Amino acid sequence: MSSKLMPFGYKQDLGESRVELPHNLGRRVGILGGTFDPVHYGHLAVAEAVRRALALSSILFVPAFLPPHKPTYAISAFAHRAAMLELAVAGEAGFFVSRLEAQRVGPSFSIDTLKALRGLLGPEAELFFITGMDAFAEIHTWKANRELLDHASFVVIGRPDHCQQSCGQTVAANFPGYTFVEVHGRWQGKPGQGAIYPVAMAPIKVSSTEIREAIRQGRSVRELVPASVADYIEAQGLYR
Repeated sequence: MSSKLMPFGYKQDLGESRVELPHNLGRRVGILGGTFDPVHYGHLAVAEAVRRALALSSILFVPAFLPPHKPTYAISAFAHRAAMLELAVAGEAGFFVSRLEAQRVGPSFSIDTLKALRGLLGPEAELFFITGMDAFAEIHTWKANRELLDHASFVVIGRPDHCQQSCGQTVAANFPGYTFVEVHGRWQGKPGQGAIYPVAMAPIKVSSTEIREAIRQGRSVRELVPASVADYIEAQGLYR
């Protein structure tokens, strides 16, 4: 396969799956996965903060089909979650959605997603996997966690008062050989491995859980989600 970035409409066989990616992701691509049930302004704020902090070309939102750490009975249908994401990023330059996870069998493990995206985008693309501090602190429980940095750099979002310290503790416990390089503001390992970037950000007081509960109680969530998402939730009768 060519090492060049794939044009729009390109499809690669992954077992029996066929995957499409937009043509204009650029070379520095942020990957933001999650359940997005529903997507809200907090997700969009994190994406924009990371894009600016690391001068990324784009952010690719990847909704999980079967989140490995959540009971599937409590999650809305993938089609609804992906549709809301697509509505949320419509018109946002540099924001894209991939339905990659729905085209593979089994739980949506991060290592499998990164391998698939690396195969599609080629070695010239720089991938930046975005995660929160709480999730990063549990990285020892992730599937093939020691392989993750072979496929992408990590961007860890944390509170301004202890972002670097907390991130450093997790790096020391899980990634021996990584050292902090002050001039670059990141932890680096061996050549060819991804870096680990701490990005400090004030907490955003919104969560999907709170939005779902508000809707169940009949309260408006229009200040928490894009208008197009609020309209979709109402039209589809979600979270009632």
